[in-house]
Amino acid sequence: MSIDWYLTSSSNYLSGWENEEFNSNKYEIFKEILANSPETYDIELNGKPEQVIIQTTQDSETKKVLTVLGLLNRGDLILYDGSYWLVNSRPTDNKMNDSATMRLCNSSISLTSSDKLIDSGKIDEVTGRPIKIKVPGEKVDIPCVLERTTSTIGSELAINIPEGQAHVTIPFFKHEKLKKGLFLSFYGEEFRVDDIDYSKVYGDTGTIRLIAKKKVGGDSE
Repeated sequence: MSIDWYLTSSSNYLSGWENEEFNSNKYEIFKEILANSPETYDIELNGKPEQVIIQTTQDSETKKVLTVLGLLNRGDLILYDGSYWLVNSRPTDNKMNDSATMRLCNSSISLTSSDKLIDSGKIDEVTGRPIKIKVPGEKVDIPCVLERTTSTIGSELAINIPEGQAHVTIPFFKHEKLKKGLFLSFYGEEFRVDDIDYSKVYGDTGTIRLIAKKKVGGDSE
């Protein structure tokens, strides 16, 4: 049976021996699709080079990405066409490949860990105490999707987020400064994180949504 037939047929409609052949060759089948598809692109997935299929949608800032099985997770960062994109849906498995949507990251947030004091290995000759060295905190920049309006699923209709509020979606990760009360800056405006939504986190993967309000007089860091 030709490979072309497999590329256009769902495994749900295969007979017993055909389904067995499909299952044993599905990885190679999708790799062949990657090798021949005009929609195949070389990207970086969480910093590692990969080949994926990227398809357009009605929204220019949302695209569909197809990968080999088991490669994709919600919250992955994809470097494509010079920009970061955030995988914002849970991948679906059609028995041959994974597919999900990704959103263009239109901004980023910066978090800096607290300074630390470490032992220098030397002793103060006067006090007899160990001499400590101050190590500056490490700064990390996280690409994010900043929204002041949001679109309903399956529609181009934009719904306004409450006045003075912003939604910031980032990959799930843990950081000492990532908590309520965090101050963020976007395009000259200051925001304070009032809530953190972890409902799209599964295990160690997923996305976090920061619900932030515009900073007003009296707010302090």
